[in-house]
Amino acid sequence: MPNTIPLQPGDIVSFRDQNWRILHVEDFERVLATRVSDQRHDFLPIAELGLPVWDGTATSKDSQGKPSDEMGTANIPTSRNAQRLLKRKIRQFMGEELTEEQKKLLDNAIKEFKSIIVILKTPRQARGPLVDELCKKFNISTATAYRHIALVRLHGSPEAILPAVRADSGHYRLKSEVREVMRDHLRKYRFIEEPKTLSNIHELINGALKRGTYQIKECKGISLSALRNMEQETTLKEKLLLQGRKKIVKDKFGSKVGKLPDNDYPLAIVQVDHTPTQVCLVDELDRQPIGDAWLTLVIDTYSRMVLGFFLSLDPPSTLSTGMALAHAFLPKEDFMRSVGVSGEWPCWGFPDIVHVDNAAELNGRMMHGARRLYRFDLRDRPVGSPNFGGHVESAFKTFMYEFKSLPGTKFSNPTERGEYDSEGKAIFTIAEFETLFTEFLVNDYHLRKHRGKEMDRLTPLQKWKKGIFEGDSMPPTGLPERPADPMALRISLLPFYMRTIRNGIVEIFTENYHNPALTLIGDSINLEKPYAERLYEVRYDPRDISQLWLLNPATGDYLDIHFTDLRKGSISLWEHNARKKRLGDPSAQFADQRYESKQRREEFKITSARRTKQQRLANEKERRRAEGSLVKPPPSPNSRSAVSAHKKPLDPERLKALRDKVRPAAVDPSIIKEKPDDT
Repeated sequence: MPNTIPLQPGDIVSFRDQNWRILHVEDFERVLATRVSDQRHDFLPIAELGLPVWDGTATSKDSQGKPSDEMGTANIPTSRNAQRLLKRKIRQFMGEELTEEQKKLLDNAIKEFKSIIVILKTPRQARGPLVDELCKKFNISTATAYRHIALVRLHGSPEAILPAVRADSGHYRLKSEVREVMRDHLRKYRFIEEPKTLSNIHELINGALKRGTYQIKECKGISLSALRNMEQETTLKEKLLLQGRKKIVKDKFGSKVGKLPDNDYPLAIVQVDHTPTQVCLVDELDRQPIGDAWLTLVIDTYSRMVLGFFLSLDPPSTLSTGMALAHAFLPKEDFMRSVGVSGEWPCWGFPDIVHVDNAAELNGRMMHGARRLYRFDLRDRPVGSPNFGGHVESAFKTFMYEFKSLPGTKFSNPTERGEYDSEGKAIFTIAEFETLFTEFLVNDYHLRKHRGKEMDRLTPLQKWKKGIFEGDSMPPTGLPERPADPMALRISLLPFYMRTIRNGIVEIFTENYHNPALTLIGDSINLEKPYAERLYEVRYDPRDISQLWLLNPATGDYLDIHFTDLRKGSISLWEHNARKKRLGDPSAQFADQRYESKQRREEFKITSARRTKQQRLANEKERRRAEGSLVKPPPSPNSRSAVSAHKKPLDPERLKALRDKVRPAAVDPSIIKEKPDDT
C-alpha cells in the first residue's frame, strides 16, 4: 500500500538516505538489516526507517523522528515519464458493483501485483529473468512490464496496473447553457412524482434546441448518453426525495445504528409476529390441498432462541397469539414427545417485555389481561418502522429460505414460482409440517452460528445457556420460574367475553351453558350493583366451543361450563357460524311483506296526522269567527255546556218515592260485633 513502510524480512527500507534489506526482526524496537550498497550488516531503529530510495526519493527520518530535509527537492522525480506516472488517475472499484469483466480484470491485476512485489524485493542485478517470466505469464511487453513495476513502486496498489482513468474524465464538452437546459428539463420532467422516460426528455431537449427556443448558437442537439450521465450526477437519495418517495428514502438511507435497549439477558425482551409459511398443505383425510398456514413466532432477542410458535390455517388472531405465548411460557418436554422430536429445547418462563407491532390481535384485551396477570410490559413497534422488529423478521427470512426447498412451496412471488404446481406438489399435513418445523428449530436453527452484532458467532442455544449460567454484560439470571399449572396458563391466554349469569346459565354464541356451581355463584350476585360489575370473564377456545371456562373471582379458579343441551357434541366456532349461515333466517321469507306493512302503517299515520291537523285548524277558525260576531252563536250540541243547560233537576216527591222503593240489604246478626262497654 502507498505511504506504508514494509517491515518483513526481505523488504527494502531506507535509513539515512541509504537502502537497507531487512534480514531479521528482533523486536518492536529494531531490525537486523544489510546495506544494499556494500552488504554491511547492522541493527537499525524501526522508528527512524523510511520508504526505500527509488530514483533519488526517500522519506527517512532523523534522530528526532522527523522527516529529513537533507534530500531537498532534488530527490523528487523530475523526469517527464516519472511525473506523468505520478499524475496518473488510478481507477478505483471500491463501493461499486463489479461486472464479470471488471472482476476478471481486477483479479488479474492482483496476481500481477504480487509478482511485481517479488521483483521489487529482488536485487536489481537479478531482476532480468523475473521480468521475462512476468512478460510471459501475463502476455505483456518488456516496456509494459517495467512501466507496471514503476507504477507499483510509486503508487503501491494493484489498481495502479489497471487502465487509467481518462485525463478529461469529469470535464464537460457541452456548453454551460446546454447543460443548464438539460438540468432544467430533468427537474421539470424527470425528478417529479410522475417522471417521463429519458428518451422522451431527450426528444424534448433536442426539439427545443433545434427550434432555437433557448438561442444557443452552434448546438443542434445532445446525445442520450450525455443526458443519462447528467441524471447520474444527482444521487439516488436526492432523486427519490424529489419524486416524493420519502418512505423508500427512509428504508434505504435512514439511520439504523445502535441496538435494542435493555436487551442484555435472556427473556429481557421477546418479539411476537406472524407470517404465512408459503408452503401449501393437505388435509388429514383426503390429502387434498387446503392452502398454506400462518406461523406465529415468539423469539428471544438476546439469544435468538425461538421460545414458542403456533401454526394455524386461519389468519392471525387473538387465539394464535395466545397459543404462541403459552407455548413460549411453558416447558417443551411434553410437546416434543407429542410430535416425536428429540433434542434440547430448554426454554420456559415469563419475559420482562413483549415487543409487538400495532396489529389488533397483538394489542387487544387478551394481551393486556396477560400483561397484568404475568407482570410483563407490552411495547408497540413504532408505526412504519419494521427495523424495530428486526430479530423476528430476520428469523422469518431464514425460515422462508428453508421452506423454499420443501415440496408444495409457493416461493416468494409468482415470478419466482413460475410454472411450479404448488398444490399438486403438496404433501404435508399441518401436523406433519409442525413436526418438520420443530425438528428444524431444535436440531438445526438453534445449533447454527449467528453473525449478529452481539452473538459473537455463538449459536442461539449457547448464547441462551451463557446468559443463564455464566452471564454476559449482566450477571447470570439463573433458571427462570416454571409455570405450576399449564392448563390454567393456556386458559388465561385464550380470547374471552364478559357475560352475566342468569338462573345458573351463561348465554354466549346464541348457546346456553350450565354448571351446577353457576347457581351458587348467581345467587350470590348483588342485583343492586351496576350491570358492568355483575359481569364475569368467560374464556373460550374457537376450536371447540362445547366447553368454556368461567373465572370465579372468589377463588381465582376457572370453572368448566358446558352446553345445557347434552345432545350437542364438540363443534368449532367456525363450524357453528357456518351452520347458522347455512340454516339462514326462517323469517327472511316474510321480509318483503313486513316491509310493505311498515310502509302502509307509515302512510296511515301520515293520513291521520293530516286529518287531525285539518280538523283542528277548522275548529280554530270557527272559534275566532264566533269571538268576533255581535250575537253569540248557540253552543254546539256536542258540547258539555249544552248538555248541562238542558238538564232539569228531579222532582223532590218523585225522588222520595224512588228512595222508598229501595230496600235495605239483610245483614247476618252474628257478624255484627258488639261494642265493649266503656266500663
